[in-house]
Amino acid sequence: MKLSERLEKALNKQVNMEMHAAYLYKGMEQYFKENGYAQYAHFFNEHVKEELKHANDFESFIEDVDGHVEFFSIEGVVTEYASPKAAFDAAMEHEKEISASIIGILEIAIEEKHYAAENFLRTYVDEQVEEEASADEVVQNLKLAQGAPGALFMLDRELGTRVPAITVNAPAAD
Repeated sequence: MKLSERLEKALNKQVNMEMHAAYLYKGMEQYFKENGYAQYAHFFNEHVKEELKHANDFESFIEDVDGHVEFFSIEGVVTEYASPKAAFDAAMEHEKEISASIIGILEIAIEEKHYAAENFLRTYVDEQVEEEASADEVVQNLKLAQGAPGALFMLDRELGTRVPAITVNAPAAD
């Protein structure tokens, strides 16, 4: 199931978006480390690992269908935020961008009747629902915690217990 040039280009863009997401979350991790929020930092460190796993999954899929993987330059990222909520707002917006990109690639796969790509991408659509819900939950909790440093401390401790589900095992193309 060879990829069209258009689909291969879109999948390669996604590989690089996932790599950029890892880098973005590394910047957020640094912000939280520098500001004494160890568990927020841990939360983003786990997300760095998850985004790298996603990039690897996309790379493997491209290779499995005899495509060519390309790596692009990654821009620098922010390591300072106005508040924990500002960092999570940025994370939420980024997850929405990732979701939109994956849905766009899925639409190409459907249009081109590339069923292996369609199956692969649907696992990531599901993954993004989970990612957006997780980020939104933290954003909502941070809204409630505004002006209450004790609540920020409690959220910091709770985030240390959260580990993202890095178990997306998208089916390989045959």
